[in-house]
Amino acid sequence: MIRADFVLRHAGQLATMQPTDADPLGRVTDGALAARQGRVVWIGPDRQLEREVELDGDQVEAAGACVLPGLVDAHTHPVFAGSRADEFLERATGASYRAQQADERGIARTVRATREADVATLLELAQPRANRFLANGTTTIEAKTGYGLDLDEEAKSFDVLLGLSRRTPLRIVPTFLGAHVVPSGVDRTAYVRMLTEEMLPAFELRAEYCDAWCDEPAFSAAETRAILTRAKTLGYQLRVHAAQLAPGEGPQIAAELGASSADHLEFVTPTQVKALAKAGTVAVLCPAANFTTQSPRPPIDAMRKAKLPMAIASDLNPGTSNSESLPFAMSLACVEWGMTAIEVLVGATVHAARSLNLEGLAGCLRVGSFADCILLDAETPEAIPYYLGVNRVLQTIVGGLVWHPS
Repeated sequence: MIRADFVLRHAGQLATMQPTDADPLGRVTDGALAARQGRVVWIGPDRQLEREVELDGDQVEAAGACVLPGLVDAHTHPVFAGSRADEFLERATGASYRAQQADERGIARTVRATREADVATLLELAQPRANRFLANGTTTIEAKTGYGLDLDEEAKSFDVLLGLSRRTPLRIVPTFLGAHVVPSGVDRTAYVRMLTEEMLPAFELRAEYCDAWCDEPAFSAAETRAILTRAKTLGYQLRVHAAQLAPGEGPQIAAELGASSADHLEFVTPTQVKALAKAGTVAVLCPAANFTTQSPRPPIDAMRKAKLPMAIASDLNPGTSNSESLPFAMSLACVEWGMTAIEVLVGATVHAARSLNLEGLAGCLRVGSFADCILLDAETPEAIPYYLGVNRVLQTIVGGLVWHPS
């Protein structure tokens, strides 16, 4: 008998995200799973559970609900203060996102507000964001800094992420995004030097990833390559904001340096798509930011043809995507970009986990994986994008424990 301290029973469709020849979602009908110490130890048809598993702990009755792995959000900016709702409304009436980055507005405005807040205040602001992630079915996030933009202020953001990980069961993968933009009033050359010589060495034990934004408002190709090359030398894994606002070298830099992800990619070229696929990089796509900035559709067909893995992310941030809902991002990807339900389901689980080096642990349900799963009021997993902007999550379970809002 397999010993377990948590059991979930009678899932109408339990999507393991372990594909078979017959089903890309690896469904178990009337499924069950058992976990011990936060990891899955058994999964299969409910009728086999009692003769194979000995339970000493909690049992959850799914009562026919769909069950999926906890969703994985591979691109978020959860540490910030202030609002930019007025900028959202301006874009709705024709203003461009690029124009909003001038005159101490845009990202600079958020940097100013975030610097003015202390750790306790930022933690109080981040806590409800973590709760909304969990309420919408996300159990793992990649979390970027990037609204501090100097040594002390970026350290403050890492302190907030550490505090958040202690307050909430949300799994947080920290990313250093000092290369978000050049802060106001700072010489560009001096800031790149500060990044490479001071900040990157200071945070190598606090961040798993280093990210850089390679686009005209942020960093040039040469600057991006220098920053990320230095980060790689120090042992960081890499992510790149690339080709979001215009064509550029960001995607090929990501491919050359073996980045785990290249994100946004509205203006990526077919040649760059092939290079990313060959490098094993995951395309992390951000439908909500694309929607609110009224940007071009990423070349989804070229990505399919190249077999480039496509992850779907919320891109939670105060400027272009103030949303913690991956299901909403999945709906947008289907409606606006023509992605299939299977593509967005895999994108919000398996491919997102792969981009975070959590393949086989997060975004799937199998023996040895995290016991993270969500119960959904939906006919099938494929129906999730159909419920536009409506949260159908009934329960969120992280590490074999039912999450309750704090």
